[in-house]
This record gives sequence, C-alpha cells and structure tokens, in this order.
Amino acid sequence: MRETPDLLREKTAPATGASRMTDLIATLVGPHWLRTYGIALGMALLLTFTAANGTDGIPLLTRFAYWVVVLVLGTLAAQVTGRALDRFANFNLWQTLVAMIAITTPLICVMVWLVTAGFSTDHSLHPARLIYLFGPVLVITLAMAALHVLISGTPAQSHAFKGEDKTEPGAVFRERLPFKYRHAEIYALEAEDHYLRVHTSAGDTLILMRLYDAIRELDGIEGSQTHRSWWVAREAVTDTNRSNGRVGFTLKGDVTAPVSRSFHKALRHDGWF
Repeated sequence: MRETPDLLREKTAPATGASRMTDLIATLVGPHWLRTYGIALGMALLLTFTAANGTDGIPLLTRFAYWVVVLVLGTLAAQVTGRALDRFANFNLWQTLVAMIAITTPLICVMVWLVTAGFSTDHSLHPARLIYLFGPVLVITLAMAALHVLISGTPAQSHAFKGEDKTEPGAVFRERLPFKYRHAEIYALEAEDHYLRVHTSAGDTLILMRLYDAIRELDGIEGSQTHRSWWVAREAVTDTNRSNGRVGFTLKGDVTAPVSRSFHKALRHDGWF
C-alpha cells in the first residue's frame, strides 16, 4: 500500500499539463514527425523552385504555400493510414506499401483537387481535373508511402554503457517508477493507450509516459523496440517463439513480447534471432 501514492503521482502530475489531442496526434503521426514533415517541407521547396506540375504561372510565395499544403496533407494522410495498418493489419513490408498506395492515392487525389480549386482564380471544382491529377498524385503517394515504411521499419533502440560508468542503467527512467520497482531488472515496456506498462523482476507497474520518450531514458540498458507498442531488454530474452506465422520473444518473468514484421529484419540483422 505504501507504493500507491507514488503510482498516483506518476499518473496525475504529468496529466495536468498534457493534452489528449496532443497525445492523439503523437500516436497518429509517430515519434519521427519532425523528420517526416521536415522532408515534406523540403520537397515543397523543390517543387516550388522547379514549378512542378504546371505551377510556373503562380507567384512564388503562393506557389510555395500551395505545395506546402499539398505535401503536408499528403504526408498526414500517408502517416495516419500507415499507423492504422501497423495497428490493425498484420502485413509485411511490401503488403503495407501496396495497401498504403491503394488507400491513400484516391484520398490524396481528392485533397489535391480541393486544394487546387482553392488556389485557382475561379475556385471552381472541375471533375476533369481529378483524372489529370492522378499521375502526379500517384508519384507523391509513392514517396510518402515509402517514407513511412522506411521510418516505421527502424526500431528505436537503447544501448549499454561503454566503459566504466557507475550510473545505474536507465537511472533517469527509474526515477519515474514507484519505489518498489526502481532497482529491479527492467524486462520490457508495453504501451497501453496513454500509459506505459513496465515489466520488471519485481512485477509490473503502470506510469503515464509515451514509449518513445521512455526508450530515450533507458541509457545503459541494451534493448530494442520489437513492435510499435513494445520495447524489450536484450538480456531479458530467454527464447524465441513462433505461432501462426508470427514471431515473439519469451522474456524472464513469463512475459511474451510480440515482434512486428516491420522490425523483424532489423532485429535479425542485429543478431536477436
């Protein structure tokens, strides 16, 4: 019972300054949003200065605004679709890419059609433009889908200390845990909505934190993200299990962690299998 106040403090204190909408957006676009949308803005600059798709007659600043809106909306559509596929479909890399293209191409085509009408002088919606836009939109969709798959296929990792570091592994993260768990061996982290379930040698506990942020605080513990919702400590793995074509890790403490197909190749390359 003495650990209860600590757990409550971990749940309630950060929530006072948090926004559910911010958490939702972070969940949809993923932890690499800055890099992803930075690339989208870079593409917008390139398309602006090359006057792509017949936009040479539009003033420079207006042209840039047009491409920023198109690329950001296209990226958002690709990211939301990709995150939904990662969560609800058990696809491999190529199946994910094909599904994203099939779903997002018509969606982005309509979005670009509407944006183009908004930036045109007559603001009219000509149905014939939809057919004309399909080719350029398909190219954009291919780029956005490939970008999502590339980023999603790179698991976030933590690394063991090099040299003689006297700091306890994962010291920053451990301070967030109730006292009972602070010096226990950390086996795995499991994301549950806005919370994080921490599996340890002393049992499991729940704190309010995002998985990606937690991984960055696990310096000194060698481990890797094995799934969109899981991080696993390498020393906690006792066996590999396979069932119905799906791969997972059996961990100390009778914990089973899934391995997503998007991370499987990177983990195999790092010698986890």
